[in-house]
Amino acid sequence: MIYVTAGHEKGIGLEVFLKAYSLLSSAQQEQFHLFVGEEFTKELPSSLSYTAVKAPYSHNALELACNKCGPNDILVTMPTTKDELFFNGKNVSGHTEYFRKRYNNENIVMFFKSYEANVLLITDHIPLKEVPTKINSDLIHKKINICVDNYTKYFGNLNEIIISGINPHAGEGGILGDEEKEVTNAIKGLTVKQKVSGPLPADGLFINDCFAHDKLFVYMYHDQGLAPFKTMFKSKGANITLGLPFLRLSVDHGTAFDLYGKDCANYMGCYYVLKLALKV
Repeated sequence: MIYVTAGHEKGIGLEVFLKAYSLLSSAQQEQFHLFVGEEFTKELPSSLSYTAVKAPYSHNALELACNKCGPNDILVTMPTTKDELFFNGKNVSGHTEYFRKRYNNENIVMFFKSYEANVLLITDHIPLKEVPTKINSDLIHKKINICVDNYTKYFGNLNEIIISGINPHAGEGGILGDEEKEVTNAIKGLTVKQKVSGPLPADGLFINDCFAHDKLFVYMYHDQGLAPFKTMFKSKGANITLGLPFLRLSVDHGTAFDLYGKDCANYMGCYYVLKLALKV
């Protein structure tokens, strides 16, 4: 089963999901089950299986969906805000942090996929000033190994892993910083069958249309990897969590409160995510 959480009640999540869902065949639609706020159930098509949840909608939908998900299921989450997600009564900084706490696994991976690109983040939702202190060989090895193993399980083969540095020009031989030593040491100790290159300047990894479905681009921090990814592919990408007992997918955009209720949100990114879930 593919379980879907509707996201923030004032965001575009439910709109883009329902529009994307309407493009699927009846056989494909049968694979989905939606967790949605009870006040929105009148808007749902009769073909859609759903569970009505009480407020706070985002938190309760996520809790119930995770309770349902088994190893052969997929969870698709629509966007919400960080103040609507909790674990043990305390706010968390997003879905990924919720999963890390719920499943007691700090090495859960934030990974992004589009038609022709795969992007892995070594660090994600942390302040930029903390990035150099978090980067080490052990973290890089764990994140890459989890990503490679899960990619093979769900999506196919990877032939090449391309790893960025941290500083501009990958440190320029130490002139612009020596934090790349950790990345270099990590690369030397990697035990994967794929070709590995790096550390390379982050601003050049996507140059010359070198992205491809069998390559993994590894970036050291959030905006370093997502700025080029979202520039290239706009909203047609999937935000994927790897390392859970099941596969979790989401769109790679936010709630877009300014578009709520206007019936104009672009739903092709969600359509890509639903098709990817069906393919898996």
